[in-house]
Amino acid sequence: MRCDARVLGSTACQPVASGSLPETDKRSFCDGEEHSCRSPSRQAAATNRLTARATQTVASILLGVVSAVSAADLQEQINAAAPNETIRVGAGIYPGSIRINKPLQLIGQPGAEIRGNGTGNVITIAADDVTVKGLRITGSGIQLSDDNAAVSVTGNRTTIENNLIENSLHGVYLKKVRDCRVIGNRIQGKTTLLTSAKPIEQTLTAGVGELCETSLDENERGNGIHQWNCEGNLIANNEISDTRDGIYFSFTNHSRVQNNRVHNVRYGLHYMYSDGNVFENNLFAENAAGAAVMFSRDLVIRGNRFADNRGSRAYGILFQSDEDVRVENNVIRNNAVGLSFQQAIRFVVRGNEVTNNYIGVRFYGNSDENVFSENRFTQNAHPVDADGAGTSNHWAANGVGNFWGDQQIIDLNGDGIGDLPHRELDLFGPLRREFPEIAFLSGSPAVNLLRFANDHAALPGLAAIEDPAPLTANFWRIRATRGFTR
Repeated sequence: MRCDARVLGSTACQPVASGSLPETDKRSFCDGEEHSCRSPSRQAAATNRLTARATQTVASILLGVVSAVSAADLQEQINAAAPNETIRVGAGIYPGSIRINKPLQLIGQPGAEIRGNGTGNVITIAADDVTVKGLRITGSGIQLSDDNAAVSVTGNRTTIENNLIENSLHGVYLKKVRDCRVIGNRIQGKTTLLTSAKPIEQTLTAGVGELCETSLDENERGNGIHQWNCEGNLIANNEISDTRDGIYFSFTNHSRVQNNRVHNVRYGLHYMYSDGNVFENNLFAENAAGAAVMFSRDLVIRGNRFADNRGSRAYGILFQSDEDVRVENNVIRNNAVGLSFQQAIRFVVRGNEVTNNYIGVRFYGNSDENVFSENRFTQNAHPVDADGAGTSNHWAANGVGNFWGDQQIIDLNGDGIGDLPHRELDLFGPLRREFPEIAFLSGSPAVNLLRFANDHAALPGLAAIEDPAPLTANFWRIRATRGFTR
C-alpha cells in the first residue's frame, strides 16, 4: 500500500506485513545471580513463526517489534521520495533497518519509533543533506567490530535533532563527514545483553523461553556520540548516559561541543588526535573520568563543569601530549584528581575553580611553558602534586597569580594581590602514589607547620611551586569595582 501524502502511520495507511510478528508485551528475565529464568507468557504462541529466523527472532521478541507499517513500506516511501522532500512519520513502531541514500527530511510525529531487530544499524544515512528529527530510535546490533549504531552517518551536512536513542550500541556514529549537527538528542546506552541458557533453536522449538538479561560491561558498550575523521561538526544540547564513553573524538577537527550533559559513563569526553576544537558549557559528572584529552593541540575548554568523577580513572580532566590549549572558567570539583598534566606544553589555565578534589593539580614529567592565573585552588586535600611540575611553568600572568584558600596574605595597597609569594609544598610527592595510606598525614600538625614554614622561606630539597602574586579572596570584587583588565 502507498500513501498519497507522505505521512506514514495515519489511519488511511497502516498495512501490516503478513509475516510481521505478534505483539509481545512481556519479557523474560533472570532472578538473581544464578540466572533462574521465567518464560514470557505469550512467547509459545509465536513459536511456529519464529523458528525460521532464530537469531533475529530473539531480538524481535524481547524488543517487542510491532509494525504500524512494514519496514519495506517505510523504505519504499524513502526510495520513492524526490530529493529534498519531507517525509513525516506518524505515530507507530516501524521496523529497521532503514537506509537513506538521498537528501531528504525524515520527521517523526509524537509516538513515532524506528525499532531495529538487534542487528546492524537502525538508520543508515549515506547521502548529504539529510535530517532525522523527532523519532525514537532503538535496537541496533551489538558488534563493536562493525560499528553498529542507532544512527550511522557517512553523509555531510546531516542533522540529527531531538531524537530519543535507546538500547543501541553506539548512539550516533559520524564517519568521515563534515558540517553535521547533532542537537538536542537524548541518548541512553545499552546496559543489558540478552542470553539463552539453551541453543536458541531448541528454546524456540520447545516453546519455553529461557531468555535472560545480563549486565553489559561498560567496555562492551558503544559511545554516545562517536566521531572519526570528521571536520566542522556541532554537538549541542544532548544528554548522554549509560554508554561506554559519552562523546568520542578521533581525528576530528574544528568542531564545537556545547551545552551537553554527560553522566554515568566511563569517560565523559574521550578525545585524541583532534585539533582546533571548542568545548563550552558542558557538564561531565558522575563518570569514571570527566575527560581524557590526548595527542591534540589548539583547543579551547571553557565554562564546563567536571564534577563527582570517581574511580580508578577519576580525573576531572587528564591532558596527555597536548599543546596550545586554553582551559578557562571551568568548575572542577569533587574528583580524585582535578587537573592532570603529562607532556602538556604551552597551556593557558585561567579562571578555573578547582575545589574539593583529593589532588587539585597533578604534574607528570615534561609539562612546560604553562601559565596559571586567576584560578581558585580551595579545599583540595593536596593542592598540587608538584613532583613533575618542573621550573618553566608560570603561576602568574601580568602580575596576577591564583587564590590558594584562607591563608593570610599581606596586601598593603589593597589591590587583592599579595605582596609576597606563596609557596605550595608537596611534601609527600610520589610516595603518595606508592603508599596511599600516607594521605592520613595530610592534615597533621607537623605537616601544617612545614607548609607554614615553607610559605615564608623555601625549604631545600622539597617539591613545591611558587606563585609570585597570590590573590586574596577580595581580588574579584576589587577588580570589578576598579575596572581591572588583564
